[in-house]
Amino acid sequence: MQEVARVLGVSSWSLYQWSKRYGKSDGMNQNRRPAERSVQEKLKAVIEFEGLAGDKQGEYLRREGLHSDHIAAWKKRMEAGLEAGGGLSAASRTERVQDKQKIKDLEKELQRKDRALAETAALLVLKKKADLIWGSGEEQ
Repeated sequence: MQEVARVLGVSSWSLYQWSKRYGKSDGMNQNRRPAERSVQEKLKAVIEFEGLAGDKQGEYLRREGLHSDHIAAWKKRMEAGLEAGGGLSAASRTERVQDKQKIKDLEKELQRKDRALAETAALLVLKKKADLIWGSGEEQ
């Protein structure tokens, strides 16, 4: 590296920093940390990794800048999420519980109003029957 730096006329420290920042070797994905990957990228990585055999898996991990522990952890979280019904976040679960309670309260109120309406209808029918039998109080 020192010889290349001398030929280019730059310090070896500058050349080292440039290669660290911009250099890629053997197609490795050095700039992306595993934690910075999206869920879609993690899913794709797990699927691609599982589809490979033997030495190809190691080559894939080196090329993507990953470790087998990353793939195993992602796979475990995805399986747990599928078993838990989509892996809802705490906020989503809280919202879901609140929605269920609201639905329950609204159904209870609807039943109460239905009973009140049925009672009012029954009273009107009885009043009409009483008026037919005894006559309305308006005739006197």
